Amino acid sequence: MKNYTVDIDPKHFGYLLQAIVRIRPLPGKLQEVERQIQAIPEFTECDKVTGDDCFIARLHVRTMDQLDTLLDRLNAYAETNTAIVKKTPVKRRLPPLGDS
Repeated sequence: MKNYTVDIDPKHFGYLLQAIVRIRPLPGKLQEVERQIQAIPEFTECDKVTGDDCFIARLHVRTMDQLDTLLDRLNAYAETNTAIVKKTPVKRRLPPLGDS
């Protein structure tokens, strides 16, 4: 076992919108993009992935204006593609743990 977690609903703190952002750094900007993502606390998860996009990240914001402001911080270093989360039918969970 690695961690214990508490399940807190970000909506209780005014974070009404959740977005998933695919991030493709501009040439030579990979490290800077990673630093920017780590420095923005509204990014609550980020995976470095294979494929056209280098990062897939999840963030929580209070307004669309806040989303625009945060993404503008990345625009000098990366192209982004954003999807607003409407519903989460499967929350984060463990894979099957045992013989299958």
